[in-house]
Amino acid sequence: MRRSTALLLGLAAVAATYLLVRQGGDAGSRPAERQVARETVIVGQAGTVDWDSVRATRAAVRRRIAESDTYLPLMLAEGDSLLRRWPDRVDRPITVYLPEGGVTGYTVAMGQAVENAFSRWQRGSWIPVQFQIVRDSAGAEVMVRWIDRFPNRRTGQADLRWNRRGWILDGTLTLATHSQNGWQLSEDAVYTVALHEIGHLLGLGHSDVSGDVMYPTTSVHDLTLRDRRTAGLLYALPAGSVTDPGPGR
Repeated sequence: MRRSTALLLGLAAVAATYLLVRQGGDAGSRPAERQVARETVIVGQAGTVDWDSVRATRAAVRRRIAESDTYLPLMLAEGDSLLRRWPDRVDRPITVYLPEGGVTGYTVAMGQAVENAFSRWQRGSWIPVQFQIVRDSAGAEVMVRWIDRFPNRRTGQADLRWNRRGWILDGTLTLATHSQNGWQLSEDAVYTVALHEIGHLLGLGHSDVSGDVMYPTTSVHDLTLRDRRTAGLLYALPAGSVTDPGPGR
C-alpha cells in the first residue's frame, strides 16, 4: 500500500522563512513514562478470534484519541481510519540515504538542513524512533531524492509503503532545490519543507492549526507542543485500524 503527501510552499512562505527564528529547547515537559497500548487478539482453541476483545481495544483507542489535544482525530477523519507508523526503532535506527548533489541548485547547506530536520524530529518529539544517515543506498529504508523543481507549487513530497496492519515498511522523501517559478530555495526553506515531510514519513497527517509544522502550507520552523503530542500519541498506540470489525465478526 502506498500514500503520497506533498507540501505546497508558496513564494510568500519561502520569503517568510527568513523572518522566523528557530525555537531553542523543547516546549513543555516530556512525559516521565510512555504508556503503550497494544491490540491483543485472543484466539480460541478452535482457531476463532475473540472479536469482542478486538472491539473493546479499538473503542479504547478511539476514546484516547478523541480526548487528546492532538490532530489525530482530523487524520482519521480525513483518511481511512488506519494508524500508520514505524515499529519502535531506538536500538536499530531507521536508515536514511541522503545523497550529496546530483541536481541543479543543490548546495551542501541544503543537505545539512535535511540532516538537521531529521535530528530535530529525533531530539524534539516523544517517539521511540532514531535515524541514521547513510551514504550508500543499498538497504536504506528511507530514500531522499533531490529534484530541480516540481511541475506545480510543491517543494516537497513524502511517499510511504506499509503493510496491511499499518506498519510502515519504507519511504521516499523528494525535495526540490527550486520553486515552480525557478527561485532557488534557501537552506532555511529546505529545512522547513523537510521538517514537514519527515512528519509524513513518520506517519503523521496534516494539522488544522496554522501554527503547527504539519499544517498543509506551513512556514513554521520548529515542532510545536501539539506536533509533539500528536507524534507521541501515535507512537503510544498500536498501528492498524481503529474501526470495529465488519458484520459477522
